[in-house]
Amino acid sequence: MSKPSQHVLVTLPHPLLRFVSLGLTAFVFTLFSLELSQFGTQLAPLWFPTSIMMVAFYRHAGRMWPGIALACSLGSIGASLVLFPPSALNFTYTAINIIEAVVGAMLLRKLLPWYNPLQNLNDWLRLAFGSAVIPPLLGGILVWIMSPNETPLKAFLIWVLSESIGALALVPLGLLFKPHYLLRHRNPRLLLETLLTLVVTLVLSWFAMKYVPWPFTLVIVLLMWSAVRLPRMEAFLIFLATVMMVSLMMAADPSLLVTPKVHVMNNLPWLPFLMILLPANIMTMVMYAFRAERKHITESEERFRNAMEYSAIGMALVGTEGQWLQANKALCQFLGYNQDELRALTFQQLTWPEDLHKDLEQLTMLVSGDINSYSMEKRYYTRTGEIVWALLTVSLVRHSDGTPLYFIAQIEDINDLKHTEWVNKRLMERITLANEAGGIGIWEWELQPDVISWDKRMFELYEVPAHVKPTWSLWYDCVIPEDREYAEKVVRDSLAARQPFKMEFRIAVKDGVRHIRSLANRVLNKDGEVERLLGINMDMTEVKQLNEALFQEKERLHITLDSIGEAVVCIDVDLKVTFMNPVAEKMSGWQQENAIGVPLLTVLRITFGDNGPLMENIYSADMSRSAIEQDVVLHCRNGGSYDIHYSITPLSTLDGGNIGSVLVIQDVTESRKMLRQLSYSATHDALTHLTNRA
Repeated sequence: MSKPSQHVLVTLPHPLLRFVSLGLTAFVFTLFSLELSQFGTQLAPLWFPTSIMMVAFYRHAGRMWPGIALACSLGSIGASLVLFPPSALNFTYTAINIIEAVVGAMLLRKLLPWYNPLQNLNDWLRLAFGSAVIPPLLGGILVWIMSPNETPLKAFLIWVLSESIGALALVPLGLLFKPHYLLRHRNPRLLLETLLTLVVTLVLSWFAMKYVPWPFTLVIVLLMWSAVRLPRMEAFLIFLATVMMVSLMMAADPSLLVTPKVHVMNNLPWLPFLMILLPANIMTMVMYAFRAERKHITESEERFRNAMEYSAIGMALVGTEGQWLQANKALCQFLGYNQDELRALTFQQLTWPEDLHKDLEQLTMLVSGDINSYSMEKRYYTRTGEIVWALLTVSLVRHSDGTPLYFIAQIEDINDLKHTEWVNKRLMERITLANEAGGIGIWEWELQPDVISWDKRMFELYEVPAHVKPTWSLWYDCVIPEDREYAEKVVRDSLAARQPFKMEFRIAVKDGVRHIRSLANRVLNKDGEVERLLGINMDMTEVKQLNEALFQEKERLHITLDSIGEAVVCIDVDLKVTFMNPVAEKMSGWQQENAIGVPLLTVLRITFGDNGPLMENIYSADMSRSAIEQDVVLHCRNGGSYDIHYSITPLSTLDGGNIGSVLVIQDVTESRKMLRQLSYSATHDALTHLTNRA
């Protein structure tokens, strides 16, 4: 998973170089410890090599422990050979040191948090137990068992004490040290304060050891002063330097502890009371200041926690590698995780991949100091896998030395807003596409500043270049002169009446005249006056041309139908009359305006023969017989009758749907009369009117 760039890039040295460095460090500290033993003790009163090895084991993987043990052991053996002959070497002590270091490293790994081993007094107690109590006791027992010395108890006590002092002096420093800590001393103020405190502490400690009774009381006060003034790393460093200096002074002159300062005690007999009260008073004030500061911090944290927890928007503290350190209820509800589940994740795991790169870029700029904060819209995965939108605002909290501590992230739920924005965008796309497809131009006229706005389609309709600013005069000049007065009157009347308007006018274009239909609505201000007009223009030229063509075609059709000698009747699918030509009106006795919508067989009273039954179905005639053979009679509403022959043709739409029929009726009265006469003449004698024998 991707993570932001670290604020300090540390390139770890090659393992061989690390082993050499550990060996040299062990050599130097072993040489110092053995120098102390030159002043009259068989064992060194302070022993640092075990602590060095223990810290190295704690900070490195198990596969490197054999190399660390070998490097530190060689460093210690090398220092021993500088001061003692080879015959004086005791490899048993070296083995015991390795055992102590392994046990101590394992206990420290078990008891202390890895990312920040010393956060409070409880952590220090666990450190003391794991490095300065159990390993020295274990080593002392092994020395007691294996020591050939005649006084094993003394060797046990010296061993345990020297190892414990070395652990308390060196292990905290070793656990806290990180390479980037050195960079903060680029701050001249911190560097000067550290050096000044170191010098004052060492000088006054030397003075106390030389001239003050009960000197360790003053040394304690000095070390407390150092602890109050400096960060813990620098304070532990001064502790180590003071212990090493005082131990050298004691080894060089053991009488510093046993010889009373008689001249001081004779002149200042009550000085011990001052030495009693001084540490007590200083500790009291330090603890008071500590408690007051802790109370202030607790109250500030409580206010911050309440403000964060009860915030309506999501808030979180995020580590420099992306891990969620703390999240409020709003954020947990937004993402669907509880606090513990979020702490096991990073923000990179919950970020939509397409937004992650941009987020990390901004984060890198924030860490490098290029920006103070940033905001962006980004998408997150919820616990259910849903993708949600949020407005993210991030700022960075730094340590006093400028190194990043954590990020403060505000995460506002904008999922509904983005959904609405998406819906509006899609709606605008549909409207725009529909307008473009329909050739509709949109315009807006703000009356007070007299500003007219056109969209792209409006410029195309009026054939005006896009860079030309639309105005009333421009529009008015485009309208052909015959329509200008009408168009202006419609607009003015609409503004006066505060009503929408609809009108049609013509404009002059390169190819001739274009018919425009304009529809507009008004927007009123708080005083009820028209503030602006919003409208559309549609090109109706093709519609006008089509209507004109249809009208002409309709006129030709009517003239044709009026001119022919047959009766023509149109009916719909319900057999109701929709059209009748004049011949049909004459034969039926119905006027078209009265017949429209009336059932066909009500308008046309048709019988089979003069006195036969009424035709109930217009499609029931025997169409296989000829016109003369059909005996169908149409009775006129005004009296009289006609022998007729008719034909029906269905009307269909382009897709084949039935929309009615056309009935064409022919008057065959004369034809049938002549046929009857011919038939009679052929079967009767012309003189006698008797039937022929044939």
